[in-house]
Amino acid sequence: MQQPRATSAAKRAHRARVIAAAIAVTSLSGAGAFTLAAMPADQTPASVRTANIHLVTTDAPPPPATPAPGQPAPNPESPTTVTTPPAAPPPGSPAPAPATPPAPGAPADGGRVNNDQGGFSFVVPQGWTQSDARRLTYGSALLTNPAAPNGSILLGRLDLKLFAGAEPDNQKAARRLASDMGEFFMPYPGNRVNQEDQSFDVAGMSAASSYYEVKFDDAAKEPGQIWAAAVGKGKDRWFIVWLGTSASPVDKGVAKALTESIRPWTPPTPPTPPAAQPADPNQPPPPPVDPNQPLPPPADPNQPPPPAAPGVPASEPVPAAPPAPAAPVPPAAPPAPGVPV
Repeated sequence: MQQPRATSAAKRAHRARVIAAAIAVTSLSGAGAFTLAAMPADQTPASVRTANIHLVTTDAPPPPATPAPGQPAPNPESPTTVTTPPAAPPPGSPAPAPATPPAPGAPADGGRVNNDQGGFSFVVPQGWTQSDARRLTYGSALLTNPAAPNGSILLGRLDLKLFAGAEPDNQKAARRLASDMGEFFMPYPGNRVNQEDQSFDVAGMSAASSYYEVKFDDAAKEPGQIWAAAVGKGKDRWFIVWLGTSASPVDKGVAKALTESIRPWTPPTPPTPPAAQPADPNQPPPPPVDPNQPLPPPADPNQPPPPAAPGVPASEPVPAAPPAPAAPVPPAAPPAPGVPV
């Protein structure tokens, strides 16, 4: 009777070891559940085999993508840059217009200004600024430069206010303009030297320039420089005059670039005031004045003035001026001698 109890105890111990091993494997493999099948008490397992367990985790990174043929394999340590394409416009919306390229030969308009009085626009050279032109005798624009205190640039419409405006040829007009401006701004005896003339084109308009220097007879006076240009045709012509000295010399390249930047300009017309609302033809006319209506009575001069408004002090009556004193009666003249009283 003792042998069967020993056998049953051995079976139970062996089964407990198998269950404990299965539970340990389950906890290591991460399995969510494990089913235990009860074995008959009288059945002894032939052997215990080790199962091949494959661990699969859900947080592992996906395998790297296979590169295309001919492409190098990506470096796992280098960051990956993702380029997001621009969002497409919504259906039905117009596509954005492409940027309009500048016209060939057009100057950079970073410093372009409009001159309404002269009817033209130009690009201010670097380092130069616009100054007050209200006192100019000739021209409608004045440019000055702190780095060239003895230099100035005049611009304006070339009309008959200048003798050069009567010259239809721009080259002759430029020479006459330089000569007249030299006599006006440098009225000192001297000699003109280093004269230069040049013709060129400005946005389809003909242009010409003239330059010379002045050596004054007075050696104490600083030599002067004048560069003048005329651009345009007919009534649409403009001039540039650059006055300089040896200390503030004329930059011929900048002067030509300034001339090439000139463009015609038409100032915008001021808005017209709105027209008066026309009378409604369907509106009935006002009633005529009744000729039988009595006129309002005239104001009574004896009527006292109306009372003053509350809070306003009543005006005090002005006292009448006292009557002037009567003139004294002169004494009677004494009787003449020999005249009886």
